[in-house]
Amino acid sequence: MKTRLFLMLLLCGAAAVAAVQAPQMQNAKLVNRETADLRGEVGRIVAANQPAWIAYAAPMIAGEHDMCCYSDYGAGRSCGCALEGGNVSITASETGNPTQHLENTGYFYVFLRSEGGKAEKVRAFSAGCPIDADGMTVYWLGSPKPADSVALLASLISSSDSEDRHDRIAGQAVMAIAFTNDPAADQEMDKLLAASQPRSVRKKAAFWTAQMRGKPGLDKLAALLRNDADDDFRRDLTFDLTQSKLPQAEDELIRAAHQDPSSRVRSQALFWLAQRAGKKVAGTITDAIERDPDTDVKKKAVFALTQMPDGEGVPLLIQVARNNTNPVVRKQAVFWLGQSHDPRALDFIESVLKQ
Repeated sequence: MKTRLFLMLLLCGAAAVAAVQAPQMQNAKLVNRETADLRGEVGRIVAANQPAWIAYAAPMIAGEHDMCCYSDYGAGRSCGCALEGGNVSITASETGNPTQHLENTGYFYVFLRSEGGKAEKVRAFSAGCPIDADGMTVYWLGSPKPADSVALLASLISSSDSEDRHDRIAGQAVMAIAFTNDPAADQEMDKLLAASQPRSVRKKAAFWTAQMRGKPGLDKLAALLRNDADDDFRRDLTFDLTQSKLPQAEDELIRAAHQDPSSRVRSQALFWLAQRAGKKVAGTITDAIERDPDTDVKKKAVFALTQMPDGEGVPLLIQVARNNTNPVVRKQAVFWLGQSHDPRALDFIESVLKQ
């Protein structure tokens, strides 16, 4: 019985591997080079010193994720990417717009552009995203070990020998690692978040950790927001936390708005809290106006009230303008009330003028 079960599992595993198909492409000179030696085969293709694309499949982290290039045509919406074009692959979470859901295959594609003896570009696409290869040769390497993919992408990030090449590679390479459903991806994302990394890499890693790595990823970012020595990085982390859909992200922003030792971090946390709005964060913002020892933070908190949707911050601004003991803060509240063009704000300003 155990032998039969083992064989069934083995066959199911083989079927899952066999189900991985080459990308949907047009205008491609497809060369099949399926291999178990990802680094070696990529190295051989790159060493040929001919412009080409290299493609392979990697397991995708759970959830609905669209990585394609979208265009609006009339009432419809279409997707498809040109490898050699200026467009870049985008995700639904980046745009905030609803998109048609591409085929959920459990894997996605990593594309590397080889030219001049180097990998010069990284792109990632959902399995159902149509791709125009623009007449280029595309080497299809199949479905290598996920850990090998992560190691290859990490090596491209670390070996970028110029700022321009780094910009072309790092963002999409970090994204591709974050999308990979494998423990090696968690380990590599931790390394990319480390203080020893360039801040630009850490920022990209933090953004995609918040987007893709769930509660464990959020816990790592929260620990960094509490303990990292780089104020500028912690300030950027307040935005990254807004990319998480978990309620604990809001709690951590509230903590930072109250307790972070840097006034710049507290101010930025207040700003992003205002974007989320609601009674819970409104109390945090007004508390900062009343209690924060730094006048600049108080002023930023007043501005944060203007960012609350549907005019929710206007009554709070009126209250600040009427009752706050700090004349600079009162003046700031009146200024933003005047900018709001809200009838309630105009009524308040008119009442002040008539006194």
